[in-house]
Amino acid sequence: MKHADFMSPAARLDDALRKLEKAWLDTKEEWADPVSQRVEDDYLVPIHGQVRAMLDTVEKLSGVMSKAERACMHQREHGPIL
Repeated sequence: MKHADFMSPAARLDDALRKLEKAWLDTKEEWADPVSQRVEDDYLVPIHGQVRAMLDTVEKLSGVMSKAERACMHQREHGPIL
């Protein structure tokens, strides 16, 4: 049975969010006006919240899927019983 891997793509998304946040902090050093604040408020803050919520959900889903995969395994797939 093929196992669902939700965590690898989630880790890449988390890494991308961290890079975006670092790039934005670097940008804010040079661009600090009402327009930059509007960009942060209208786009970056919502993206951060949405991605964090999605990553939390993916982590929970990954646990549920792992449990379901184990429950669906044939007894021989569990390994030797001692």
